Amino acid sequence: MMLFRNHPILSLLASAVMSHQSLACSECPCDAMSIDCIPVDAPPTLDGNTDEWSIFNTTLANYPLTSAMGASRYPHGDGSASIQCVYDTDKVYFLFKVPGPYRFNNTDNHQCAAVSSMFKMGANAQLYNMGGCPLALNDCPAEEGACDDYKVDIGGHWELKTTEQGVYYTTNGGTGDDVVANKDDEYSVSPYCRMDDDDGLAANEWEGAWVYVDEATDDDIGSYTFEMARALKTDSDETDAQLEAGTEIDFGFAYWDPYEDDSTGWSDAGHYVTGCSSDWIRLRLLDEHGDTEDEEQISADQASTTGETSADGSNAAAESHGSGSSIIASVSFATFVMAAVL
Repeated sequence: MMLFRNHPILSLLASAVMSHQSLACSECPCDAMSIDCIPVDAPPTLDGNTDEWSIFNTTLANYPLTSAMGASRYPHGDGSASIQCVYDTDKVYFLFKVPGPYRFNNTDNHQCAAVSSMFKMGANAQLYNMGGCPLALNDCPAEEGACDDYKVDIGGHWELKTTEQGVYYTTNGGTGDDVVANKDDEYSVSPYCRMDDDDGLAANEWEGAWVYVDEATDDDIGSYTFEMARALKTDSDETDAQLEAGTEIDFGFAYWDPYEDDSTGWSDAGHYVTGCSSDWIRLRLLDEHGDTEDEEQISADQASTTGETSADGSNAAAESHGSGSSIIASVSFATFVMAAVL
């Protein structure tokens, strides 16, 4: 700690890292960190009616939403988004529900609710700062591909002003830009470098419908419901995460509150995210046995690896792995902050 106090830049860096982590942990119960997505033979119809989801052997689970920039809790309902996931041989299907008062303006997206999903693509991609590439602090990097290790698939980024409730909106080819429903298929490496899918094989593979449901509750607040789907596999692995049964991928969900400001609606930076504003959620596409390859590999590794046992009976290798994950996460964020400071 003496090192941080005697070095002004490192002191600022340490303060920024610890402040970000402490805000997230103090405001957000961080135990809801995975989503189980199960295979189904008959997928749901994307029409905003969620009755079909009740027959699936999976739970509509709650995931706390916190401010992407400050980690304050989402102010409506119980402060959480409810998420459910199933898949068939071709597509993955999501049900997102977010409580909150209704607002809609067909001339201003900021006065309508908006949502987005996020899939980690690059090995170093962070949920915080939409990838967090230190070379994209203000703009996209000059060198093409310089931030590929920080790439995030921003899927189904849906702003609603051109849409109607209960109407199904389909996919489109050639670009990630959806000129009809504005549920764009995008990718990013930072908040300042986010684009519609634009490579030679680009398309918008997202489809969906939304509704607002009034609920008989004491606070008289209803909820937004989004039914959305995308292809498991797409033609472009440059801008789309490729999904497969029996595997896991890091995932996040974001929501823009149309009442963030009573007059103007939401701001770009004012959205709420899962993962306590800093951590990915593990999306687990369970196979027919209820497993994933990651779990099977972990079990095999544990069976074949002998770690030294400490005096209290704990496994030193397991403890080292857990500590290393926390250190790596802190260093990744620290690297981003250091670049900003410098």
